Amino acid sequence: MADNFLITGSDMLANRKNFKLVGRAEKFEELCTILTRMEANSVIVSGPSGVGITTLALALQARKADADAPFDIVNKRLFWLDTDGLFGLGDNDAIVKQFKAIFAILNRTPDSVLIVEDTLDLIDALRNSGLMHIVNALTAMVKAKKTQVFLEVREADLTQVLKCHSDFRDHFTLMDLTEPAGAELEEIALHGAKDLEESYEVRIDPAAVKAAIDMTSKYRSLDTGLTAAQPARTRTLLDRGMARYLLRAHSTPPLLAELEAELARLTASGAPPGSEAKAAAVRAAIARHKAEFAEYQARIKGYYAAQREGEKSIAHMEAQLRTLEDEEKKRHLDEPAGKASAGDADFDLIARASGYATPEILQLRSEIARTQAAVDENRVRYKVVTKEINDRLLFTADMVIDEFSLISGIDASKLKQNDAVKLLNLHGSLKRRVFGQDDVLDHVDRAVKVWRRGRRTDRPLPFLFCGASGVGKTEVAKGLAEALFDTDKALNRYDMGEFMEKNDVTKLIGAPPGYDGFAAGGEMTNSVRANPYQVMLWDEIEKAHPDIFNICLNILDDGRCRDNLGRKVEFGDVVMPMTTNIGADHALRVGTGPGDLSQEEAYELTIRDLKKAFRTEFLNRFEGRENIILFHKLNMDTIEKIVFREISRINAFYAAQSIEVRFPEAELREFCDKTYSPEIGARGLPGRIKRIEAMIVDKTMADPAFTGTLDIGFDATSRNFTSSWIPHDRKAA
Repeated sequence: MADNFLITGSDMLANRKNFKLVGRAEKFEELCTILTRMEANSVIVSGPSGVGITTLALALQARKADADAPFDIVNKRLFWLDTDGLFGLGDNDAIVKQFKAIFAILNRTPDSVLIVEDTLDLIDALRNSGLMHIVNALTAMVKAKKTQVFLEVREADLTQVLKCHSDFRDHFTLMDLTEPAGAELEEIALHGAKDLEESYEVRIDPAAVKAAIDMTSKYRSLDTGLTAAQPARTRTLLDRGMARYLLRAHSTPPLLAELEAELARLTASGAPPGSEAKAAAVRAAIARHKAEFAEYQARIKGYYAAQREGEKSIAHMEAQLRTLEDEEKKRHLDEPAGKASAGDADFDLIARASGYATPEILQLRSEIARTQAAVDENRVRYKVVTKEINDRLLFTADMVIDEFSLISGIDASKLKQNDAVKLLNLHGSLKRRVFGQDDVLDHVDRAVKVWRRGRRTDRPLPFLFCGASGVGKTEVAKGLAEALFDTDKALNRYDMGEFMEKNDVTKLIGAPPGYDGFAAGGEMTNSVRANPYQVMLWDEIEKAHPDIFNICLNILDDGRCRDNLGRKVEFGDVVMPMTTNIGADHALRVGTGPGDLSQEEAYELTIRDLKKAFRTEFLNRFEGRENIILFHKLNMDTIEKIVFREISRINAFYAAQSIEVRFPEAELREFCDKTYSPEIGARGLPGRIKRIEAMIVDKTMADPAFTGTLDIGFDATSRNFTSSWIPHDRKAA
């Protein structure tokens, strides 16, 4: 079938040893049902890249061999289109000729099914070649029920594919293949891990597969290079981790590395009594393992050298053999006619036909065969030794996490924390990040724990953060992203000032059909489909158009919404803080003086103002207003803590260059007193502190080798910093 650029189902399956469909029972049954009915029995299967559409197609061929396979499926003759081969011809006439041959085969083959693996690539190639009439011809065959067609389409390409022919929606059934999850995903991933075990000849701990699923499910918002859908994403992480593990294990065996780490622990200062004797035993074990591994390495290197020399020798002899055979052919061609007797000519003809060769050629062939046998035997010995090494290896969950840490940049210690530990550490993590809002953090901490560990409702966790600017509302959202999902990159912020018009709702869920950007989907829905584990911050919600609130109500009520393409998007693992400046004037009046408000009074006044600004049903979605929180205005002690933290961060960053900033407490307090404004909160402070860092940058650029202390003061009159540098080679006067 190669000449017709059709690949039979049996040939496709032959390239996938030990193929087996794992999971996907419902989807496979749905596919079989579509293919066996009378109307609209061609199918367009769409889904994200890596979700397993090709696997589902191969499963049709595999199912035919089952003893209990329905004869409706057994009768199907499956053909895969070799798109790359076809358009590799580079000649439109040749391409059209081949398509005619393909259509003829499909037409005369009963129950034929044509499978196209990347439909948009085919359509683009036809369009660029001016051959779109081929799509019309194929669709006509489908309408006439002369063949069936199975189109594989990436989810993002579906709209473009449907646009290319008006009959696609009438004569093809659309089938959406979503990512597997839960037990089904684990079953598929464990089966895929067996293939990796065979390829690498290293065992994989089932816990490593679960860790890979966990990592690739929770951290999809990161630029990790793991962009495909599940289960491909899990397999890719396992593959990358195993490749790195094997390289390291074949240079330093894991057991040897563990022993060396144990020796370092036993010989460190403060080691417990009796450590010396244990250290001696560990040293002896290290020596034994090093000697054993050196012996393995010597054998492997010897086999490798022999393999290389054998292959070089074979290549050299094969070149000689080709030369001799060419010379022999040339001799027969150049021999003058009639020179040889009739008997000799007959003998030469019979000899060549029977494979007779000259003694030199026979000797070379014999030598090649002997060397090839030695190379094959050497390869077997090499595999025996590597198997002895690999049999001691086990790819574990920690190795998966270490690999993901390298890819994502997230510290491995954070990745190794389970959800319970993260929840236990949540309050402390938030308090280290946000100052002056202790009761707010208590409330947020309690709400998150109940949401994660209490009765789940499959709805997002909403908050409405009220108060003045610069008091920590956005910082709490960032802290939640880092504490729950290990990085503040898991925060997606939507400035509602950009959603003030009626049609701005399309930015969130996508444009309606016929409008620009329809195929792209919505910014919010795409984000949650790609990464359901995130903190979604709706900033200054009071600025949003009323239609935005309808979307919001739908999400808070049901935990889901549909985008413009009709795809369901789940929000059950999303934290949804919203911020508003409503209540800011009341929060700023909180104090103990005459005419001041208590925090409780300010909260009640804020609720009154919120009722004027928002619909009652919207406010009730925040856990019956339980999660409507008024932030405190920041007092001077809090501002001083924030400035001190910023200075500490500068010192931590420049410590490696032996540069330190010294900001005396009295000067720091004076700076805060003269520059802090409750109306803008702490928002302006980092920018002012940047001026101090600018002094360091200027100094180190002028004198890269400089080390010393930057003494900072504050001039209340000019409201500017004063500074002086003290090199480390002299003391301050």
